[in-house]
Amino acid sequence: MTNLQSSLDRNLYDIVMEHLAKLAKYLPGPVKKAGGTRDQLIQYYRNDPVYSIFGLDTLEYLAATLAGGTVTSIHRKLGDIYESCIRAVFSQVFNLTPDQVVYSTPILSGSTEETRSADVYLQFDLLPSDARQRIGKYCRDELRRLTSTPQIKLIGVGMEVRHCYATGDSKRTQADEAMARHLLVSGILPIMPLFCNQSNRGIVARYQSVWVIKQGMDSYDMVRNMSGYDFYDFLLRNKDDFRKPVLALLRSLSP
Repeated sequence: MTNLQSSLDRNLYDIVMEHLAKLAKYLPGPVKKAGGTRDQLIQYYRNDPVYSIFGLDTLEYLAATLAGGTVTSIHRKLGDIYESCIRAVFSQVFNLTPDQVVYSTPILSGSTEETRSADVYLQFDLLPSDARQRIGKYCRDELRRLTSTPQIKLIGVGMEVRHCYATGDSKRTQADEAMARHLLVSGILPIMPLFCNQSNRGIVARYQSVWVIKQGMDSYDMVRNMSGYDFYDFLLRNKDDFRKPVLALLRSLSP
């Protein structure tokens, strides 16, 4: 193991565990509303003239009603983890500053202007020569797959990093598409790695006209091919530690 890989491993491990530690502090909305404990929420339901009649004052219902918000919280943390880790991989491997590895711009989405950022931005002329050639060729090949008649000279690649994409929110979709079009006309290849295989198929199919979409292991392969670092191998080596905080939170829902 090289010094760079060892250092990157430690950095990524700290990033993941820092985000997962926040799960232990998670308090579901219904519990917070009832005063801060599960017992208070159960009593709140038992005093309700509907919940108390139809069995919604039980531990089984409590577990079910808390599950939705808890799952959402877990996925938010996973999103934070993947965004932070992928940015750290490229930043550390190519010795890029935080400002150099992120691209932000105001874009018009519908009738609203908002500032959007690419989670990871690699400007070719800031990369070492070997990486510049390798990543440049990779991006040119992907551009030809995205459009049969590319008329753009690429200066870099911008990534919208998602651990998974399950939502079908129209406003978010419109903003994502506007961002992809902006990147492309700016000479930046828009790539959206979706690291899971459970993303919304309709959204993925729609995005493929403006984003280079990578799913599942193809996303991990892309990171490895561009950076030389095997992020999936890192996750496998630390899998046992990364599962514990998530399982502890899920088990806390059980009656």
